[in-house]
Amino acid sequence: MNSQKFGKQQKGSSKVAGKSGDPNSLEERPSRRNLRDNALQSKGNDKDNEWQEKVVQVRRVTKVVKGGKNMSFSALVVIGDLKGNLGMGLGKAAEVVDAIRKAVENAKKNLVRVPFDQGSIPHAIIGSYGSTTINLFRAPKGTGLIACWSIKMALEVAGLHNVVCKTLGSRNPINVLGALMDGISKLKTKSQIRQLRGNSSQAQVQAQVA
Repeated sequence: MNSQKFGKQQKGSSKVAGKSGDPNSLEERPSRRNLRDNALQSKGNDKDNEWQEKVVQVRRVTKVVKGGKNMSFSALVVIGDLKGNLGMGLGKAAEVVDAIRKAVENAKKNLVRVPFDQGSIPHAIIGSYGSTTINLFRAPKGTGLIACWSIKMALEVAGLHNVVCKTLGSRNPINVLGALMDGISKLKTKSQIRQLRGNSSQAQVQAQVA
């Protein structure tokens, strides 16, 4: 009778004897599903660690329909890899988590490359979107980011450290970040400007020698 009870307890329990064979030292048996989920989660975390995500704004949206009102949320997110890649996305969903996830996916589809020059932009530029206009200025080392909070969050995830910005017109974060993306897309490095002007570095050296 005791042996039957002991057998039932072994079947019902989720613990097995240790490697030494001692039935008193019980260890939990990891299931295949848990091992698979942990592997997939670690793989996903390695990919997501490349991008820095910041939620700029979350708003509640109400749509009036015939049967009443539909409540949803809109999220504005900026992402960057701290190496010059910057993206902005807007997502809408019935839940906040789903709205942020959609915004991140949208931001990864709209990436812009930011040219670096000693932690700042290579030259001053003007960007506009809707009724918003921003002026971006190059700043020396140690200046920091002097801008409104939405632009500061975007420049931080992009990896810029010394930029001065002046915002004119609407202060709506969607318009402000749209103007920022427009201005960054117009930035050019020194080599790109030389190519547009038709001057190469060798021609400049020859002119200086002559």
